[in-house]
Amino acid sequence: MSAVDFHAYYQPPRFLRHLRQRKGYPRIERTSAGESVFTAPGAGRLLRPEQLDLDARIEMMDKAGVQAQVLRLQNVGGIDAFEPSEAIEMARSVNEELGDVARRYPGRFIPFAAVPLQAPQSACDVAKEAVAGHGHRGVGASCQIAGVGLDDARYEELLATIEALGTPLLILPNHPSLLAPALEPYQWLSGAFGFQVDLTWAVLRLLASGVCERVPKLDLIVANLGGVLASITERLDEYWNRVHAGSSTMRQLPTIELRRFYYETASADPRAIAMAASVFGSDRLLFGSDYPSFALDRGMHNVLRSGLSTNDVDSILSGNAAALFSRAM
Repeated sequence: MSAVDFHAYYQPPRFLRHLRQRKGYPRIERTSAGESVFTAPGAGRLLRPEQLDLDARIEMMDKAGVQAQVLRLQNVGGIDAFEPSEAIEMARSVNEELGDVARRYPGRFIPFAAVPLQAPQSACDVAKEAVAGHGHRGVGASCQIAGVGLDDARYEELLATIEALGTPLLILPNHPSLLAPALEPYQWLSGAFGFQVDLTWAVLRLLASGVCERVPKLDLIVANLGGVLASITERLDEYWNRVHAGSSTMRQLPTIELRRFYYETASADPRAIAMAASVFGSDRLLFGSDYPSFALDRGMHNVLRSGLSTNDVDSILSGNAAALFSRAM
């Protein structure tokens, strides 16, 4: 098998050096197990050597059957937690480094730009620079920052800019989850469950607000199989029919509107992938592993064990990606 992985991240050396110098969170701290990126007191993720060694990563990709990875900065512990000026500077630095990685390993890594959502106007400039100057093929952005979603008016110009660039936008969860206060003291549920709710919230707000109507040519990719969307479509359609029929901001049934998006398969059970294919269509699914948070081969096995046809599996692993990028060129 040969796959394109839409959910992988990489923290470049310059970015890690910056985290080592920071006093506030996120920052790098030394622990008994080694260096870890801490987003809050006691909330650290170990920096494993294999995730920083790109040659070792390619060997792992080859074993798993992954031809290429979309490479981006992790949102959790990324620039979203910085002050605007710091976020702008680091986004530019990260995008330059990721562009260099893609040139050093042609055909293996596809860079997606980081953008400083704290500074929406600057985010437009950073996106343009990344695509035109560093060869980025897309943009990655959090579904919310400080409780403000991408449907907010402050991001309309950014979405229009990405649409004009002809590149897709990958929508990702971010720490802290909107549900974090409600999930105390069981904070492991924030990433396990809260992130899925956040993604669902973000997609529905983009549709209900009419934002998608204003950027009709923008390809939007939602991480983690779109949260819980596939399991609530019947309820969404019933509410739309009974309560909101004729809405000027969502003219078609939610099940139809949701086909505007692509959904990558990271963190999804094989049965969930099969359900998403039946609800959204296998042509709307893209492979994702969530490496290095999860094992690379795990994501591949989940797609292969979904029970979908060989043609559907091939489309999810690579065919849909080829069509998406050919249209974006």
